[in-house]
Amino acid sequence: MKDKEKLTVYDTRHYPVRPHIGVGVLLVKNEQLLLVKRKYNPDAGYWSIPGGHLELGERTQIAAEREGHEETGFKVKVTKLAGIIDKIMYDDNGEIEYHYVLLNYFVEQVEGDPDQPPKADDDALEAKFVPFDELKNYQLTDSLIELLKQLKMGYE
Repeated sequence: MKDKEKLTVYDTRHYPVRPHIGVGVLLVKNEQLLLVKRKYNPDAGYWSIPGGHLELGERTQIAAEREGHEETGFKVKVTKLAGIIDKIMYDDNGEIEYHYVLLNYFVEQVEGDPDQPPKADDDALEAKFVPFDELKNYQLTDSLIELLKQLKMGYE
């Protein structure tokens, strides 16, 4: 069995036996936040910030920069920690279906045309900048809403 096949067979993200670590990036330009529409569960079809799983041996800031680039095509650099969110989702029977600890970072774009639109890629269906005053018109993930409340960014 190939390594990638082993990962698929032994994937413990759904109904986990331990929490998983995820990273996310907040790229803000002109009073707008970069959002992606999630392709996969948890929260498939919802809007969130770009992000994904921390890989074994990877530093969290490097993971955040990698995920930002993979999902939007933007090369980004971490500027500071934005916040930590516990994402625990239960199924209808009260079982833990997903459990993540999400480390979220503010980032800045470091390469490319700053006026270039993002390109959805990897785990994202769509990617776009959304003005802060329009965020409430989007179906955001609960974890993003919690982070925005912590940061006092439109969800006080």
